[in-house]
Amino acid sequence: MVHQVRNPWTAQGRNLAIQKAVAEIYGRYFQKGPRWIAKHLPQRTEMMDWSGRVSSETAEILLGDFGVESFIEDYAQMATLASGDSHATRQIYTQWVFDETRHSKALWYCLVDSGLRTQAEMDEYLYQCGQDIWTFEKQTGHEVTPERGAAYAIAQERQTKRNYREMQKRIWVEYGQPTNADGRPTYPAIAGVCGILAADEGFHEGVFREITRAYLKYWPDKALQAMWDVYERYRMPLVKLPNAEAFLEAVLSTGIDSGRQVVAEILQPTYEASGLKSRAAVRKAAKNSWDLPEGAVIQVGDKPFEEWSEGAIPHSMNSDGTFTRLVPTASKT
Repeated sequence: MVHQVRNPWTAQGRNLAIQKAVAEIYGRYFQKGPRWIAKHLPQRTEMMDWSGRVSSETAEILLGDFGVESFIEDYAQMATLASGDSHATRQIYTQWVFDETRHSKALWYCLVDSGLRTQAEMDEYLYQCGQDIWTFEKQTGHEVTPERGAAYAIAQERQTKRNYREMQKRIWVEYGQPTNADGRPTYPAIAGVCGILAADEGFHEGVFREITRAYLKYWPDKALQAMWDVYERYRMPLVKLPNAEAFLEAVLSTGIDSGRQVVAEILQPTYEASGLKSRAAVRKAAKNSWDLPEGAVIQVGDKPFEEWSEGAIPHSMNSDGTFTRLVPTASKT
């Protein structure tokens, strides 16, 4: 795909600049992204050896996680809508949907191979999950757009990564804290799979953060409003799970997740990674962005712009949500 922009500060020009950035992100994603197939995970051969050590609470959480991941067709619908007319964005979401599909399959194998659930029970559970429909609008209260989809995905992927890491630790303890000859922890069977899933989610988090940074740079008011829209009432996917009551009881009893942890370990780091110090700063930046002049672009992070396009009015975004106009040191015509 060829992107040519003479003056990028029209709406069309901003879109082209963003799509060029997203295409480069996709190139890195496709080159460096995780490569594994659920059916061929080596941990599957270990499942029955460790199955007797998995608690009922852990099994319920794994089943609930499978349920959330099983709504992949609804997430794919969101991805289609979020892509708009952007070929580059569509490529990223297509790869993301493929990756997420592996997650539900991996959890299926964890539960069935370990004897924690039968295949018939999993079939029935999956059927019941399919009676509900997840939508971005129901989740956030807003229509899905590329910038909102990316901003929401940062926090959602970060929280899922954290949940799988915590589950890996919990299962490792239930397995008896196995170690190798050097005394280092080893993560067999389900514990190992949870580590793989966490790594995937962390990779996705980074991809969507890069996309949001591209929007912040080239279309700051749109990006910041999207961030406020999805973080103001952020929650993990709202879906009806067949084991909802048992799942919630297990989550609360194990302490794997809580509202306080979401703020401290998910949302706050997400704000800070975007250069803002708090929820209030996100709101302030979104409000202040509407007063930026036409042609405003944002320096994201400490790295200065390497070049200035004609018509650009560069600003830095301060951690409190205010903006400071920068003086160009070079120009590009």
